[in-house]
Amino acid sequence: MNISRHLKAPKLSHVKPNTVTYEQAHAGVDVNIPGSDKMRLGDILMFYWGQNKSSTQIHLRTITKDSTVRVLCVSYELIAHLQYGLVDVYYEVHRDQYLIGTSPAVRVTVNREPAPLKQRKQRGSPTDAA
Repeated sequence: MNISRHLKAPKLSHVKPNTVTYEQAHAGVDVNIPGSDKMRLGDILMFYWGQNKSSTQIHLRTITKDSTVRVLCVSYELIAHLQYGLVDVYYEVHRDQYLIGTSPAVRVTVNREPAPLKQRKQRGSPTDAA
């Protein structure tokens, strides 16, 4: 059984357009795993963020294509392989120890450097008088 064509790509909350800031990577990025009517209670999700891998079991009894079966928070403070630049994010569905489907990957760019601090105008500066 292969359910790959029934799986949707993971969705990253507050990440547009597929660029993860340095600050987001270290604070944590929420990744939503969308449901499929082909998923079942007890299936194992293998989640990949580049070289990082984690697994979790589906605990929902009723799953539809509109369900979110899991929300994962990926924080660079907690993962083993800190990857910057292009990173593929996807998941696999395993049932009874067999791989039965792989989602499409979302390719995100993770910024290596913090965003520059915006220079703030100081009160009383000559530009305030203008």
